[in-house]
Amino acid sequence: MAVYSKILTATDISTRLEVNSSSLGDFFPPFPPGQYQQVLDVEDENGKNWKFVLCIRQQGQYEKPYISQATWHPFVLEKQAEVGDEVEFSRETDGASGSAC
Repeated sequence: MAVYSKILTATDISTRLEVNSSSLGDFFPPFPPGQYQQVLDVEDENGKNWKFVLCIRQQGQYEKPYISQATWHPFVLEKQAEVGDEVEFSRETDGASGSAC
């Protein structure tokens, strides 16, 4: 099982979840050429489903991935997340097909 974790910053709480660029392709799915956002279907520890939109910049030298405020902020509010809390994403692989799910 692959894991991505992050200690939340003020920006993560108030604006959007900033994602480490090196996690693209290593944990989060890579972006096909010309695509700047993709939907991540996520299930929290209570079994509730969330749809987060993972975005990258359309211009500039660096991708600077982040999860959009519109999809991230409701999660922050419901979980009463605070600066210093840790968020963890895990991805399991289906042994039969080898695909991530």
